[in-house]
Amino acid sequence: MCRLVSSSTTRRSPLPRVAVAVFLLFCLALGAALLAPLTTYPLGRDQGVFATVADVISRGGAPYKDAWDIKPPGVFYIFWLSFRAFGRSEAAPRVFDLLWTLATAITVWAIGRRLFSEWAAIAAAFFFLIRYITHDYYWHTTQCDGFVSLPLALAALTLAAEDRKSRGLAAACGALIAVAIIFKFTLGIFIVLPLAAAFASRTESLRPRIARAAWYLAGCAIVLLAAAGLIWKAGALGQMVDIVVRWNAAYARMQVPGLPRQSLASQLAKAFIGQPAALIFPIGLLALVGVTDLCFRPGSTRVRWLVPAWALVVVLQVWIQGRYYSYHWLPLLPPLALLAGQGLRTLSVALRKSLRPRPAAALSALGLVALFAMLGTGYYSFLRFPLRYLAGQVPRATYLRAFDRAIVSDFSLTADQEVAAWIRQRIQPNTPFYIWGFEPLIYFLADRPPASRFIYNIPLVASWSPAEWRAELVRDLQEKSTRYILVVHRDPQPWMVGRWDDSASQLATYPKLAQLLRDRYRLCEQIQDFDIYEREAASESTAAHSAARPQSPM
Repeated sequence: MCRLVSSSTTRRSPLPRVAVAVFLLFCLALGAALLAPLTTYPLGRDQGVFATVADVISRGGAPYKDAWDIKPPGVFYIFWLSFRAFGRSEAAPRVFDLLWTLATAITVWAIGRRLFSEWAAIAAAFFFLIRYITHDYYWHTTQCDGFVSLPLALAALTLAAEDRKSRGLAAACGALIAVAIIFKFTLGIFIVLPLAAAFASRTESLRPRIARAAWYLAGCAIVLLAAAGLIWKAGALGQMVDIVVRWNAAYARMQVPGLPRQSLASQLAKAFIGQPAALIFPIGLLALVGVTDLCFRPGSTRVRWLVPAWALVVVLQVWIQGRYYSYHWLPLLPPLALLAGQGLRTLSVALRKSLRPRPAAALSALGLVALFAMLGTGYYSFLRFPLRYLAGQVPRATYLRAFDRAIVSDFSLTADQEVAAWIRQRIQPNTPFYIWGFEPLIYFLADRPPASRFIYNIPLVASWSPAEWRAELVRDLQEKSTRYILVVHRDPQPWMVGRWDDSASQLATYPKLAQLLRDRYRLCEQIQDFDIYEREAASESTAAHSAARPQSPM
């Protein structure tokens, strides 16, 4: 573990409760203002998946059994809850994300206040908000990796009170870790931290330490068993294990031909630096100062190892995933911000020790002005367009067009909106249709259910998927007499399936679906990259007879 710093230099000076309350209100207002661009973002492809699964839940279905996806269940129910709280809209999960992130910032402040100092805590909360909103563009917000930050931060807050030796706090910590696991299974390794804290304690005998470790595990197990019980009751536990555990394990091992695998070190460096164009890198540099101070300055106090260990666990869980997507690093932001807050405080203390009071104060003030000028400039340069839209300077149509292929060349927001409007005009609510491609957002925008649980075609073209899934899709389309089937062009997903052909080309490797389109459907419309096939009325008389025939393996 890290060496611990002197308690005489880290004790916080408590502020009056009224001052703390006023400060918190001010921080909430400032934080909401900083995060306001979140509420302007449309939903991207990933958010479209979560929203579609949430719709399936609202219609009485269950994830995995009635809507296929690789994420743990937590994020689907967050979207479902956001629709219940704020109405079914694209803005609802974004508003929920804003409130969730504010709560995380307050928790970061509470941890920093307990472990470091008042001002280090304030800086950490501010750094976290800045890093979250500028971490990456709209695609990487409102993700399950961002939602795990709050339960992990709350668990860390209970660990910061480890000196209380409370079994209740131990159970609460384990329960919070379980909540994080429900969002991201790989974060189960976080349970190592409280167990290590319990067994490393030197102020009590072995028996109470074992008892407290048992409470950590019990709190975690109770929540996980309750969540598994709910999924089992919905009849989806087996499907969840097949998808989130077994299918994902093969996906993590998959190599993409022609696409070099990114190294953990390079991606970790990017996570520390942030978006280069956003001038946010001083936060990462301060974090390096903070972790150096906590790990190598001599002395001893309470659980000062906690924040560096928290950051290390997050890095390990990203490594376990084997995919270094930008949003996978979101759980690193709270400990990174805390380390940066401590780094800022460390530099301030060093100045006071090296110089006389007035020069030290002057240099500290100049440094703070330069730091926040840089961060403010970076924030504005990164979010200039959303801020102009919020100020009423950009029409909504112009603003939304800016997201068209803004992240990846195979996704068009305007095409999804146009296709969804076309579908809404032609079929009634609760009438299913199907998309052969990776465009689940259209189901949500059209407010129509998918005709199969395979809400996108990734599991049907991946080489490691069971053949039974292909048979299931054809059976679903036949049994529901699906009126419209959409086929997507120019949407290759090599990082998901290890092949570079698009969905339209992949039909050649799926003869039963291709035959279904030829025999019972006709091409009736083309909208950008979408071919829309309509079921022919003449084929309805033979549909029941054909569906009853034994299907050959696919």
